[in-house]
Amino acid sequence: MRPLFSALVIVSLVPVKAQHSGFGLKAGLVMSSTKSGEVTTRMIPGATAGAYFALRAGPRLELQPELRLTTLGFGYTLPDGDRGSTRLLYAQVPVAAKLYIGNTFNAALGVQMGRLLAAQQTVAGESTTVTESYEKWDHGLILGVGADMMSGLDLCLRYYGGLRPIIREDDLYLPRNRAWLLTAGYRLGRVRSPKFTRRRG
Repeated sequence: MRPLFSALVIVSLVPVKAQHSGFGLKAGLVMSSTKSGEVTTRMIPGATAGAYFALRAGPRLELQPELRLTTLGFGYTLPDGDRGSTRLLYAQVPVAAKLYIGNTFNAALGVQMGRLLAAQQTVAGESTTVTESYEKWDHGLILGVGADMMSGLDLCLRYYGGLRPIIREDDLYLPRNRAWLLTAGYRLGRVRSPKFTRRRG
């Protein structure tokens, strides 16, 4: 414990050159499934893309709201052996607080709200729209790590854990979204943080 505590103290004393506030675009890959106590699902690939705004909130702290389109979903195997999958398209608004550890690396924690736009189920090669069977809203927590380069390139690995069951009128399975997201972003514009001055009485 002492070496870990000493390392944290040293990190806290290192000066940090946090990036200026700014906005950018990001995109990446998603691996998602659902968490349920009754049914086992497998991960399927997806994608995410959107815009983000980075707001410097202190020497080591940055707030980052985003607006993204993301495909989530899950795969499964039916009792007769057929394999199927369900894909969900969401408009998502995550808001993360990023704590910088040094000049580049950061840890992120936040919340995320999602609005379902479409849902499609595929079994044995046949696809069916099932949007009405799923809840319109989804929300949960995000946890991740990232590296924000001074060049403007932002790399991020996040885990999303949904807190709300996604299927309507379901009292048995109660599946919740879960996903890993690996994204790359680039800050297209930067805004210098405002300087606050103390008024004289």
